[in-house]
Amino acid sequence: MGLRPGAMAKESAAWMCQCRVTHNYFLRRANMHFIYSGDDAAFLEEHREELKLLGCSEEEVLKELRRQRQERLKAPEETLVRFERIQKEYQKLHPAVYKLDTSFLHPDFCELVAELRKPHSASAIASFKSRKLLEELRPGLWTFPVFSEAFCDLIEAELSNFNASGLPRTAPNTMNRFGVIMSELGFCEGLLDPLVFEYVNVMAGRLLSAFCETLDSYRAFTVLYEAKEASDKELATHYDNAEVTLNINIGGTWQGGNVVFYGLATANERPPTEVVLRRGHGVFHAGLELHRATPISQGRRHNLILWCRSSGIRNDLCPMCFRQPSVVPTNTFHHEGFTVPPCETGDLVRDMSTDDIYD
Repeated sequence: MGLRPGAMAKESAAWMCQCRVTHNYFLRRANMHFIYSGDDAAFLEEHREELKLLGCSEEEVLKELRRQRQERLKAPEETLVRFERIQKEYQKLHPAVYKLDTSFLHPDFCELVAELRKPHSASAIASFKSRKLLEELRPGLWTFPVFSEAFCDLIEAELSNFNASGLPRTAPNTMNRFGVIMSELGFCEGLLDPLVFEYVNVMAGRLLSAFCETLDSYRAFTVLYEAKEASDKELATHYDNAEVTLNINIGGTWQGGNVVFYGLATANERPPTEVVLRRGHGVFHAGLELHRATPISQGRRHNLILWCRSSGIRNDLCPMCFRQPSVVPTNTFHHEGFTVPPCETGDLVRDMSTDDIYD
């Protein structure tokens, strides 16, 4: 988790909506998300016929739901343990890659952000669009260069070195099994904090201002799609736990595996827009934008995902359960960008002891 400097004075100021424990359980066999409170009987009463039609075993489904729930309850403590071990034991291949240098950024991206920092930047946007350095694929869906080829080489080499180290890692989320959580490797403070707060924040304020105020936190992770057996080859339709998302390709050559967008989860579906990703380029969209990854048929695609969050927006409505946030304490690695007040602490705090939440 990355936080704007000074945003949180102490660990106890980290919060997540209690729906993190109950909502959006992804069942790969069904290719769907479900709500699960830990009550097996209630879940089966609601979904028994649906599971039967999908050809899913009730026993296997419940086993998977219980596993995911326990992972969520234990995740904050386990993440902290992994982070501390990685900081002590991991031998970095390219230490310089952990601190942002302007050479890591594509020159067009630097020029674009510099122009958008200026007042009355509408003409700059039109100019960049005419030069094809900023593309508006449709309203609310943008693509532009972000990273240099040299940086993509460096970050891929560093991540490959970490994966070969044998140190523990965890899946970025329930849908993507392969990749890393960037905060666990120590990439936030020097590299990603300035990228998000000094660059992406400017882009968001000019290109996606309807969906965010100031960006004050983010979650960063990588995803990897490969055509080989036992890999992630596609991604079901979903939306993100973010106000705005920047999805940047950092490597790979592949066929298939493009990203298709369908419009906001809160609005009528749009005709699909398929985006062909290019190395170093990002696609920038609202977190509520429904999207999926089509099956990859050949090669590999490696992407860095930035879920960028704005407490000024999400404090009013959790983007995952579409309710007023009811938050429970966590640590900085699982902070979901809410602030208290105005968010209220949830029933989960009263219903479960601290040991229940973290053990």
